[in-house]
Amino acid sequence: MKQILFLLTAFTFSVAMMGQGNSDGNKDKTKDKGKPVATDQSGKNKDKADKEKKELDNHNKKIWEGTSDKSGGPKASKNQPTKVSSAFQRDYPNATNVYWTKYRGDWTATFGNGIWRSTAVYHANGDRRDTRTLVSRESIPRKILDVIFKQKPEAKVDEAIKIEVPKGLKDIFRIKDIINGKAEFQYYNADGIKVQYNY
Repeated sequence: MKQILFLLTAFTFSVAMMGQGNSDGNKDKTKDKGKPVATDQSGKNKDKADKEKKELDNHNKKIWEGTSDKSGGPKASKNQPTKVSSAFQRDYPNATNVYWTKYRGDWTATFGNGIWRSTAVYHANGDRRDTRTLVSRESIPRKILDVIFKQKPEAKVDEAIKIEVPKGLKDIFRIKDIINGKAEFQYYNADGIKVQYNY
């Protein structure tokens, strides 16, 4: 009799657990029925974190396009030198969503900068090499566009990278122009004069 009672209790418990498991499984399949939001390790909404990651990857692809070396591009980094992180804090105290990488021996901080997303590049000693921001065609100085279209009327220019160089130098614009499906990268200062710039 005790065995039957034990088996009956175990069977009832098993059925209840299976029912509860199916109930939870059905909750996961419906969107707006009190489903818990998936989060990553930092506690962010997983969908939001995935979207931010895609935006960051797209930003980095455009910022570094045409410059990649044998290593394949920037690598994520968590331990930047103190001189670098201090210099970044001094230069951009209001930066948001900062993501650090290392590229070609330099430390790079990609961050929110008002309405723009920028990438600041620092040498290990804390000296800022430059800051790069993806800009629309409307933000490219007219003098640059005039020079490009005078030399290559068939060129297509949609966006550019504005490179802010410290120490009083004029901003540089890395222009990606496309002719017959082939991309070329050229550097110009704000006056429309072609310049040399190392990556």
